[in-house]
Amino acid sequence: MKKIVFRFWIINLLISIVLFVSYRIVIAETSTTDGNSFEKWIQILELILNIGFSFIYLIAMVISSFVVLLNLIEKIRNNFYFSLLTFLGIPAFCVAIINIKLWFDIYLNNLTILRTLAIFSILYLFFTTIEFLLFRKRIIKVQLNE
Repeated sequence: MKKIVFRFWIINLLISIVLFVSYRIVIAETSTTDGNSFEKWIQILELILNIGFSFIYLIAMVISSFVVLLNLIEKIRNNFYFSLLTFLGIPAFCVAIINIKLWFDIYLNNLTILRTLAIFSILYLFFTTIEFLLFRKRIIKVQLNE
């Protein structure tokens, strides 16, 4: 069982790293406009803010990946809902907070700085959901063989 959990943890960590690198590439490819010096300073501040959010994203994804290791505990691994919480609980909480913040920013200020972060967080949730379903399928298969 430990090998299965570690395999899925490594897959989760790799998904996190790939999404983080993709997120940073998207930030780097953000187009800038030529304008006066004030607009250039605003673009620099927006870039710094995006880099800060990407760092927060990295920390959240690493923590989410390590929570998967709680499936090494037999009571958590054998319970569908506890196992679901280890795979999706913390990431879903983070995505909910990001999306709430995003909607407030769009509604109040018409800012969309967090849009990219929300998209990549939802992608992480999607991949983690697929990974969880595969994990449960594999655990049930191993338990039936024992």
